[in-house]
Amino acid sequence: MNQLRCRAILFATALGAVNLLCSWPLQAQPGGGSAVKWQVFESAEGRFRVAFPGTPIRKQGKLATEIGDVISIRHSAGDGAETTYDVTYNDYPKAGIARLSPAKLLNAARDGLVYQAKGRVLSEKPFMIGKVAGHDQSILAADGTHYRIRLLLVESRLYQLTAMAKPPARTDEQRFFGSFQLTGVTPP
Repeated sequence: MNQLRCRAILFATALGAVNLLCSWPLQAQPGGGSAVKWQVFESAEGRFRVAFPGTPIRKQGKLATEIGDVISIRHSAGDGAETTYDVTYNDYPKAGIARLSPAKLLNAARDGLVYQAKGRVLSEKPFMIGKVAGHDQSILAADGTHYRIRLLLVESRLYQLTAMAKPPARTDEQRFFGSFQLTGVTPP
């Protein structure tokens, strides 16, 4: 494995650890999963719009990497039934990200997420939002937790949409992913 790919995987592994560790289920909201009201949330700073079950919680962090500091912002809401929905975006230094192809970065992010979950990829396929390409994957963690993750790279920002649930899978997963829209972004 060449040195650049090895560094990319180590970098993505660290980033994956931050994202997965932040994706544990939130406390159940009053009324349980069926009573939670879904609402549209828009982040001008994050340049996206999505439907969440309830009001999302915002957390911000910074990860020091070989290519510079990566700012990570996460919006997360739970449905009250041990399911968490997250939109995380990570802003990479433009000079650092220029050294990696988008495909290598998305693959390294996936590999880091799988490694941190001690899991395996169940499925993976490409998807598009307008003219922006991304990866859609299902990961099964060693503890039985199911992660459906969409990774989308827009310029130097990596979006990670995650629906995390203990079995059985939740039908609202598609509602979450289907509602995601980029705003204020000019497609390539």
